[in-house]
Amino acid sequence: MRKVFVVLVLTLLSSSTFAGNLMNRFDLDSNKVVTMDELKQAGCTVREGLFNVADKNGDGSLSKKELRKAQAYLVVRKRCPKGEVS
Repeated sequence: MRKVFVVLVLTLLSSSTFAGNLMNRFDLDSNKVVTMDELKQAGCTVREGLFNVADKNGDGSLSKKELRKAQAYLVVRKRCPKGEVS
C-alpha cells in the first residue's frame, strides 16, 4: 500500500512539473495562460476544435491545468515542433 501511495505522489508531481514545462514553452507572453495564437507562434498546427475542447471554461485560453489535461492530444510531436521555443 505504501508503494502505491509513493507512486501516486510521484506521478502527480511529475505531471505538474511537465505541465509547468509546457507552460514555459508555449506561454510566450508569460501571462500564465496559453492562447491559440501562442501555439501557432510556437510552430504548432492545432485545429481550433481541439483547442476549444481543451479550453474547458471557454475563456479562449488554456490554464496550466487545462494544458496538462490536454497535453496528450494537443501538443504532441505531430502537432508541435520538438524542443524549446524562442
